[in-house]
Amino acid sequence: MKSFSLILAFFLSILAASRLQADNLYAYRDSVKNGYNFLLYVPDSYETSEEPLPVLLCLHGKSLAGSSLTTITKYGCVDALRRGQKIDALVICPQCNTTGGWNAERLMRVVKWVMSRYRHDPDRLYCFGISMGGWGTFKFAAAYPDRVAAAIAMCGGYTGDVEPLGGLPLWILHGTSDTVTSLSYSSTIVEKMAKAGVSGRLQFTWLTGCDHSILARVFLLKQPYEWLFSHSLKDTDRLVNRDVVITPQDIRAAYMTIEPGQAQRLPITNPPK
Repeated sequence: MKSFSLILAFFLSILAASRLQADNLYAYRDSVKNGYNFLLYVPDSYETSEEPLPVLLCLHGKSLAGSSLTTITKYGCVDALRRGQKIDALVICPQCNTTGGWNAERLMRVVKWVMSRYRHDPDRLYCFGISMGGWGTFKFAAAYPDRVAAAIAMCGGYTGDVEPLGGLPLWILHGTSDTVTSLSYSSTIVEKMAKAGVSGRLQFTWLTGCDHSILARVFLLKQPYEWLFSHSLKDTDRLVNRDVVITPQDIRAAYMTIEPGQAQRLPITNPPK
């Protein structure tokens, strides 16, 4: 009986490993003219189901800018996937090659390139960024409020016209102990949107005692993906989902939310021809 249990466990582990390998992380370099190099995560559901998948654009901070795509796996959506978080979407992780910040038009070129080649749900495009990526999220959402179904901007800022930001569900997250990007950058956006009368689809969370870097743990939580994917361009009046919350306690316990044994290697591979 014991030997049978061992054999069964062995075959189950093989099946589990083969399923994990059905997820793919592709590196696209010099593929999009006037765009960015990027990693693309394609979940196994892309092959096992005919349902169109949402598209998630994940924007990193200044510390990961450069020319090595492996660098952008240090934190963000790819790191979350490797640690076992489930993200059932086409996840685009571009790399900014300069510390000068993200360009919305270049980002949209990448998004359109992916959408033209992969089956997707055109009503469910999302943006999720931190620090410099938070700034980029504001820029992208403001440039394309009729294309982005929802966005999360963490510890960033924005100095442009806030009125377009009122066109979509937007969640702003910022730590009260952030000494890198002051909370005032986010609170000013909230104040400007309220003054302009465009804060009906806005929600914001000031995370007491959280500093700048700890917000990278938000990528490991299930809540941001649950919140993002609950929105669609088809929603009546595009109302914001206010039922999902993230607390400082959630962030501090983020590593404990990943179930043991769920992590996967998810190597970067060449894209299919």
